[in-house]
Amino acid sequence: MNLWVLIFTSLFLSQTPPQTADGQDVDGNWAQGRQLVLTFDDGPAWETTPVLLDYLDDLGVKAIFFVNGRRFSGTLPLTQKNRAILEEAHRRGHVVGNHTQTHPMMSQTPPEVQRKEIERTHAAITRVTGVAPWLYRPPFGGMTGASRVVLRELKYTNVMWNVDSNDPFQRHVNLAFQNVLRDLAQFGRGVALFHDTNAWSVEAVPRIIRSVYLDNCQRVTRGEPVVEFSNEIEAFWQPRSGKPPEPPLVRLQEAARRRARMSAWCQNIRKGAGSP
Repeated sequence: MNLWVLIFTSLFLSQTPPQTADGQDVDGNWAQGRQLVLTFDDGPAWETTPVLLDYLDDLGVKAIFFVNGRRFSGTLPLTQKNRAILEEAHRRGHVVGNHTQTHPMMSQTPPEVQRKEIERTHAAITRVTGVAPWLYRPPFGGMTGASRVVLRELKYTNVMWNVDSNDPFQRHVNLAFQNVLRDLAQFGRGVALFHDTNAWSVEAVPRIIRSVYLDNCQRVTRGEPVVEFSNEIEAFWQPRSGKPPEPPLVRLQEAARRRARMSAWCQNIRKGAGSP
């Protein structure tokens, strides 16, 4: 493992969020700092998700995978292969969220079927990972009242997005790369949407992460806050008081150490001692 990976693994490696939920909706527009969460919908996919997992490992980033239960449930060889991939994603420290069983348009689905869509995938994820999921993303981003009833019962947090690769419609690695960096420049933080079923989107991910890392070097030089990758979605919960709590001293001290480590890494990059 080279110097770049060692330093940024320590900088950006996130712990799995606690298995409780506040019941709030998250869209990425508010955050405690310049956080960026990478989220991937519609998997797992045996052709592309393993490649993505290796990219994320190499770059020291943890993500959230919103999965469809039909992809890893049952006894067919393909679903068994996808189930093993999901187990591996969980083992590597990524968060697994609920994206329904079959990805229906929930607004056109009867309430009792909406419940089954959520509950079946909830049970399937729990069986595979041993952890009850607590993050949900609605198919096509469409929430309904019937879905919210089930989500409240299961203590889910609904996760939307404000940084969009637009990868289902613009099917090229360069476009996914440009779309994400454009939205990140606009908002300065956010929840980014990808689909790990799309090879062009998977290939854009390491380019995006490296670009953010290099931009962070410039920010360190200017004394500006850096963008931090995380899969701790609670960083995006708007406090009910409207004002975030003051960070404890230990967090301020760790932030100073993180900035010092990043500064050292950036100096090595400028000297040609490492390359992202």
